[in-house]
Amino acid sequence: MKRRVFRFSPIAIVAIFLILIVGCSDNPEIKSQDENIQTIEAVLQNTLTGPDDELKHILEEDFDALGPYEEKLYKDYFADEASYIGFISIYGSTTLLTSETKDYEFEVTKIEYEKTDSKEIIYNFSVELQYQKEGSELSEVGIVDGQANLNEAHKIERILIRAGDFLNGFEK
Repeated sequence: MKRRVFRFSPIAIVAIFLILIVGCSDNPEIKSQDENIQTIEAVLQNTLTGPDDELKHILEEDFDALGPYEEKLYKDYFADEASYIGFISIYGSTTLLTSETKDYEFEVTKIEYEKTDSKEIIYNFSVELQYQKEGSELSEVGIVDGQANLNEAHKIERILIRAGDFLNGFEK
């Protein structure tokens, strides 16, 4: 019985080595995108999921605590004071105020992101938002979309959340 001897050619060894190096190296662009997406996702989750018990208490008992509550949720994700104030003035807890006054619970179930081809760091996003009337077992799903502009430090400079059509459905 003959023994088989396997020989690796130098080309195969180099190819395996290159695959291992490329596969194990960190790609800074991918890491940067991940940090940008984490920032956007945190703001969207905080803006569109709830209201939580703390916000309900603030709305019922202690409206003066809304400012510190929003600062705790959002401020660290924004590039500067003007970006943060702009966001709070337009969005902040507005969506969750609507859900609370109409007795609905909102929950983000999925977010899709797409980086634009711009020289700036801009992402379009689409949020699948599940909503359910308090006390009901039936839930429905709506879509909210928008765009976020970030800086090199992965902080939001501007964000647009197009929730008007979604929220207008609750006015009925």
